[in-house]
Amino acid sequence: MASESTNGAKATHTNPTCLPDEFLLDLQPIFQIRHPGLMFPSMVRTDQKAMPGVKPSDLKVTAMLSLRVSRALYDWYDNNTKATKPRIIDADDIMNSPEAVRELCLQTGLDPDAVQYKWETWEEADPMKATFLATIRTSNGILPGMDSQKLDIEEERTKWKAEFGEEEGEYLARKVYAAMPDYEYLLARRTQAPA
Repeated sequence: MASESTNGAKATHTNPTCLPDEFLLDLQPIFQIRHPGLMFPSMVRTDQKAMPGVKPSDLKVTAMLSLRVSRALYDWYDNNTKATKPRIIDADDIMNSPEAVRELCLQTGLDPDAVQYKWETWEEADPMKATFLATIRTSNGILPGMDSQKLDIEEERTKWKAEFGEEEGEYLARKVYAAMPDYEYLLARRTQAPA
């Protein structure tokens, strides 16, 4: 597929986004992933703060409760001979493996010594940014215990039903289970600490 670019040249479009291939090929693709059992309910809660009354099954929310596009975009980069090799980092590794973060930096040309694990709190005037950045801006560093190591989706399902209501909690659980194959696929390809 080709479309007209702003300079009159034909722009190719073979990727799973609405962006032209040429734009994506200029980027260093780094995918940050997180277990859907943590990521999806967190996204719903954040959306509820910004848009009170929103539910997991609302179209504006449910469209984000998937890793299908992330996987498709990763595969597009990985199979494109013109692309920079895509990298993946899992949120658990960001929290628990500074060695994996360092390896990602080295693989992508970033300065591993510039990574911050501690920072100062700050105020955010923009209400939408304040909502999305609430945990990071009100903490002094990475908070322990927020990884997926002991996550049990069935236990979480019970909590989601109590928090979001029976039907919405069940809907969220189905979305989490549906996303697990894509998450596991990406997780298997993540950057890890050198052996």
